[in-house]
Amino acid sequence: MMIKLYDFNDCEKNFRVYGGTAGRKQGIIFEGENYLLKYPGNVRKFKNVNVSYSNSPVCEYLGSHIYEILGIPVHETLLGIQGNKIVVACKDFLKEGEKLNEFGAIKVTFLPDFLDSNGNETNGAGMDLEEILKTIEEHPMLQKAESVKERFWDMFVVDAFIGNPDRNNGNWGIISDNKNQFWLAPVFDNGNCLNDKWDDEKMESILNDTHLLETEGFRGRRCIFEMHSKRINPYQFIESMQNQECNIAVKRIVARLDLQKIFELIDSVPVISLVQNRFYKAILQERYEKILKPVYQKIIKKELPKKKEWMPKL
Repeated sequence: MMIKLYDFNDCEKNFRVYGGTAGRKQGIIFEGENYLLKYPGNVRKFKNVNVSYSNSPVCEYLGSHIYEILGIPVHETLLGIQGNKIVVACKDFLKEGEKLNEFGAIKVTFLPDFLDSNGNETNGAGMDLEEILKTIEEHPMLQKAESVKERFWDMFVVDAFIGNPDRNNGNWGIISDNKNQFWLAPVFDNGNCLNDKWDDEKMESILNDTHLLETEGFRGRRCIFEMHSKRINPYQFIESMQNQECNIAVKRIVARLDLQKIFELIDSVPVISLVQNRFYKAILQERYEKILKPVYQKIIKKELPKKKEWMPKL
């Protein structure tokens, strides 16, 4: 069943200001609620891309709803039309008196300074994974919210699955209110996934080459997090099983992961081409079958009690 596309042409503006670097956006009131309307960014500056704008609204919708299918709190999104463009409306999850505290702003307000994975003191604004994890473990504000580290690793795994390389310090965090209470914000800003700046021609070229599909699926990709001043390949990190919290997140996510339900979600979006549809399914299946599922099986096998060797009675 196809989803409904909403008409956002005559919506009242709410004049709220929203941050982030995801491109043009506008605050609107839709059906009595505040929404952030995200527009497709112009990508003519990108090489080998023939479309006049990116697929980021559709990818924001799909990425967010994949999070929802996996049972992780995420902002509500609606696909629609404004003018001649496909846009996505993201419901404002802040209520009166609440404030979003982005992780980046929290991270730079903690002394003494942490050392990064190179053993160097930093200004706190970087993406070194070791420094980020130390901040999560020890920052007094983050201690007031529940399950922050669990959320970080859930995002790490799901972002790897959907191909979102840009879970930076500014697009996740915690909410606070005037009673000094703190809790995790829903996952938001998921548009930089599923190769949102690619056109049909480039997707088709990957679909027709098994080696390229594997390279784009996991072998040749990096995320924004760094170790020893180099960007991490999140799939290699997951495969290494070097971090127990990451392993637990893989176990948690894969146990909930229903590829058929996700494929039905993709089929429900009327504004994507047949090539996009095939590409999204192929790239997600590639990561599931060759990375997440094998690691999940290794984790389960490792947790099984070892059989006692048969000993003869004396």
